[in-house]
Amino acid sequence: MEGNKVLTIGDSSVDRFFEIAQQEASLLADINTKDLFISFSYGEKIPVSDVHQFFGGSALNTAIGFAKLGLPTSIATITGTDNDGQKILDYLKENSIDTCSCQSHETTNQAVIIIYKGERTILSYHVKRSYAGLELPDSNYIYLTSANHGIDDLVPKITDRIKQGTKLFFNPGSWELKNFDLFKGLLDGCEMLILNKSEADITIGEMPTIKQLEKMLSLGVEIGVITDGANGAYLAQDSKTIHMNTFATSIVDPTGAGDSFSTGLVGAYVLGRPTETAIKWGMINSASVISHVGANKGLLDASQIEQTLQEAKSLKISVL
Repeated sequence: MEGNKVLTIGDSSVDRFFEIAQQEASLLADINTKDLFISFSYGEKIPVSDVHQFFGGSALNTAIGFAKLGLPTSIATITGTDNDGQKILDYLKENSIDTCSCQSHETTNQAVIIIYKGERTILSYHVKRSYAGLELPDSNYIYLTSANHGIDDLVPKITDRIKQGTKLFFNPGSWELKNFDLFKGLLDGCEMLILNKSEADITIGEMPTIKQLEKMLSLGVEIGVITDGANGAYLAQDSKTIHMNTFATSIVDPTGAGDSFSTGLVGAYVLGRPTETAIKWGMINSASVISHVGANKGLLDASQIEQTLQEAKSLKISVL
């Protein structure tokens, strides 16, 4: 297991969830784009049916997930010097995650998540950070994910690690997607690039998913992955492209769906499972998380995923 050390890099946050009853709001649709908008009465108090508080952020969510899969896991993140920051560090330690590379500055990132009709809308506050001073502990694998302005300062350090044999999994967040050119140097030699369909449209260009995967591989990525909501997920490696349908579940809160999918996928791959099995692990893990409130509450361990996999007759792999 010592050869399976995973380091996650990115932001962490305190997530506060507010569930809104169906009658307390409404959905409006743009007649041209069909985009949906939540509508509340302006200037009024809106009753909330339930409230939850968890710790989140993609680096934290995936670190928790990798540790649950039995992988030695560390995290490089920056919390605040406030009580929330200390609680995040305590939570990570409770879940057997090495926090020696974490730093504390200013205030902790916050997110308010509104859950309405099975969908979530996130209001996020990210403190401006200086990531250049983050030290990256020895690891066999790096999982680089959502952070903020300045995370590109770590690109030279990560590049050096790749040259030394560390394998990189890259799942960019909003800031990285908007500034994708700053990270293109990491793609040549990147073990796996994970995007959803809309993210692929932004970074790769609007084209059929198969063409986007081909483009990802042409940039030097070893394995390209694109998730597409209810349409399932696609994975390309060498000359082989596969598609997998979704795993039916009751959606309570879709927060963390992407992080839990990536955790299952990457975790299985690190553990030596074939890609066809790894993508199933990702879908099963994601289905479990979205059936709970919170981005990491429903994460599964390896035995739970394997048991579900044996029973999941509906999961189908298609070679394209």
